[in-house]
Amino acid sequence: MNWSRTLRTVLAACLLCAAAAAPPARADELRNVRKGEPVPALKLPGIAGDMLDSETWKGSVAVIVCLSAEQRSSELAAMESRDVVRQFQADNVRLVHVTADVVQKAYFQRFREERSLDVPLALDADRGFYAKLGLIVLPTTIVMSPEGKLAHVISLRGPDYAHILEVYIQHTLGKLTDAQLEEQLKARASASGSPKSQASTHRAAARYLREKGQLDAARDELVKARDLDPTSPDILLDLADLSLATSQLDEADKLVSTVLEAQPENRRAKQIKGIALYRRGRLADAEPVLLEALNLNPEPQRIHYYLGRIYEQQGQTAKALEHYREALRRFVNEPGDSASAAPSAPAK
Repeated sequence: MNWSRTLRTVLAACLLCAAAAAPPARADELRNVRKGEPVPALKLPGIAGDMLDSETWKGSVAVIVCLSAEQRSSELAAMESRDVVRQFQADNVRLVHVTADVVQKAYFQRFREERSLDVPLALDADRGFYAKLGLIVLPTTIVMSPEGKLAHVISLRGPDYAHILEVYIQHTLGKLTDAQLEEQLKARASASGSPKSQASTHRAAARYLREKGQLDAARDELVKARDLDPTSPDILLDLADLSLATSQLDEADKLVSTVLEAQPENRRAKQIKGIALYRRGRLADAEPVLLEALNLNPEPQRIHYYLGRIYEQQGQTAKALEHYREALRRFVNEPGDSASAAPSAPAK
């Protein structure tokens, strides 16, 4: 049996983290429902023991906020959506919160009591409604037209969440034209929240999207973040790492070089540079860069994996196995074994 190849296969699977195979979607969209399409029917038990049925909302604009338990952004979205919809009582706008975290029922009861939240909360125990929508991140807020069609989506909860929800509702009610909606959104974007804060929100969205295999959508979010905070090394390196994942090596090199010019000892930049060199087949150049990155220790299991690949291709099977074993040990979080530690580079 070829043990180095077996270990390499196992480690590659760990590094891929079982990325979800789902059709691409933007951060401000759902995977399974596009704007203008009917929203799947919601018929779920409520936390108060009632039954919530979207059939009873026909003819009204409805706002559905999908929440996660014990998540600060979901808590803020729950409270802010309640406050926004109160402004539209005369327009008969309906608001429903939904969660799939049914095991956290006690948490929701306590939170709702503390915050005086009387908004209906639907319990999606089998995540059937979530699956029909094709949710990408939580919290997600959707606005439905009186005809039951998807009008708008807000992914996550940023500093301008309340304003965006308000103008989306106004637009869905017909109180704002498309042009007026765009003006309202642009004016608020320039006036609310610092650029760095807005960039952080886009970066968080990109992280969620990448975890779910939505690489194109993640790139869109990171580009927005870079536009808002163009000198952030974290955003540039997120883009570089995503470029590695999509085999855009020239783009990855360019982004990494920008960071290293400003921060020559940036640990993550050197790691990505070493991996890019490996992907180009420049094993002799990649090895010293990865060894240096290993000393700096940004993400040792990943570096050990690529050093194992280099030594395996060079025919140095023993050294390859040492690095593969060390990478696997770190993935499973086991204590080190000094007898098997890789002598070619210190493991920190």
